[in-house]
Amino acid sequence: MCWLPTASLVVVTYLAIQAQAFRDGDFIQTARKAQFHQQRTNWHDLLGHHCPRFGNDRVVAVPLQKPMLPLSELDDYKLQLSFDGDRHLTPWLKVIGKGAPPVPVVEVELRRSGEELLGVVAKVLPAPVHYQHAHAHLVEEWRNASEWPKHLLVRYEWVTENDVDLDRGLYVLFGAALLVLLLLIFTAVQDAGPKLAIFLQEVAGDDHVAGVNGAPGAGTSVGSGAGPSTSTWGSTWKDGAKAE
Repeated sequence: MCWLPTASLVVVTYLAIQAQAFRDGDFIQTARKAQFHQQRTNWHDLLGHHCPRFGNDRVVAVPLQKPMLPLSELDDYKLQLSFDGDRHLTPWLKVIGKGAPPVPVVEVELRRSGEELLGVVAKVLPAPVHYQHAHAHLVEEWRNASEWPKHLLVRYEWVTENDVDLDRGLYVLFGAALLVLLLLIFTAVQDAGPKLAIFLQEVAGDDHVAGVNGAPGAGTSVGSGAGPSTSTWGSTWKDGAKAE
């Protein structure tokens, strides 16, 4: 039927929206991967208290994996983060090595629209002085090259873009689907109009022919009915004449 593809499209779109929807405070699945000594580790999921929460700004301390061999002054330690099931990846972020801050902090900007995570941008910055005062024990880890695991401060900050009401969007979507359905029905009826007119003309023509063929029978029936009346009147007239 013509409305089935439209209905299927509406259902699939609705399910896709629901699958990517977050509520305020929901944890965003996050994983990390490290690179050092020209090698890369596998992805490791972060614990819930290290992950961002939808719509909430927060600062966390993420533990870094210890390299099997000590890092030299020429070695780099880079980190990559993955969010929402690898839908959003950061570039490789240098946190140890030439050009990296002595005490780094990773600033992650997460963009949202309504209940959807749109994208992620991350960069490495020197830890502000008030961060270093508030997390003095973490600063000592970075100053001592042999102390592991080191905890990296990660600041999650949310930015809202074009906040959309999903309920209103669904109403618009269903309204558009209904409009498409009505358009398809109108088109189908319009295409079938000439055929329907021909069919009605043929039916009307058959009824007319049937009426013409039945006319002689009706005339004979009237004529035969008139005969007995005339005969009876004539018989009565004769009887009356004899009585006189």
